[in-house]
Amino acid sequence: MDRKLQVVPGGTSGMGLATAVALGKFGPVLVGGRNEKRLESALKTLKEAGVEAYGKQLDISDRESMKAFAEYAAGIAPIGNVVNAAAIDSGASELIWKINVQGTINVVEAFLPYLDHSCVVNYSSITGYFYQPSREELAVWSAPDAPDFFEKSFAIASSKELDERMKFQGPQFLAYIASKRFVIYYTQANALRFGRKNSQIFSVAPGSFDTPMLREISDPAAVARIEAGTAFGRLGAPEEMADFITCLLQPGHQYLTGCDLILDGGKSAMAFAKQYE
Repeated sequence: MDRKLQVVPGGTSGMGLATAVALGKFGPVLVGGRNEKRLESALKTLKEAGVEAYGKQLDISDRESMKAFAEYAAGIAPIGNVVNAAAIDSGASELIWKINVQGTINVVEAFLPYLDHSCVVNYSSITGYFYQPSREELAVWSAPDAPDFFEKSFAIASSKELDERMKFQGPQFLAYIASKRFVIYYTQANALRFGRKNSQIFSVAPGSFDTPMLREISDPAAVARIEAGTAFGRLGAPEEMADFITCLLQPGHQYLTGCDLILDGGKSAMAFAKQYE
């Protein structure tokens, strides 16, 4: 891994930026994001941390933008690891689907030709485990290169209804949890392709972390409820996720691939199993 390029689409804030800083110990780091001011701020943070940092504007939902980003990355140094931290959880449902679903596909397809003893890490979410795709949906997901993939996959997810317990989140929450379930599936479905290139792919499922994105959409009362839904009564720190990922990317974990790993402070355990007192 040493001196290979570490790439973090969506590495301009929150867990993505924390991960970019942590990856700097392995070599140069390239971050990408849509917002130019955030990109400049992230580069300043990285350089202040002693990281050899590069930045490029990127629209992860646009295949050509992603392809140009990967070409730029390959021109800096051989690709080491790609941590796809670009995602949104609010706004129009179609935009959520474009960034979280199509964006994940674009990252993998753009970087796969450059991988050799490399690793791609996708950010899923613990909320993905609250969504169950239908057989029809899985059939569509199995062909992400189909010309009508986006329209079909979005239409099926949009036709479903949220569980009664989740309706307070709003209709866009359905698109979010469905998109994150797709990230888990897509990561699993790429294990063989990556193995043929002596490379790995896995995803990490965060629970509730203290990020700008969470603070922007949640009031203090909502944050308090989220904290109460964890075993430790607190939000995770972005640096905890960064440390988790960088530990797994170090030598000794080369047999790890095609799976989703949970780091959620016990959130899913408390949701799925009655806790002993």
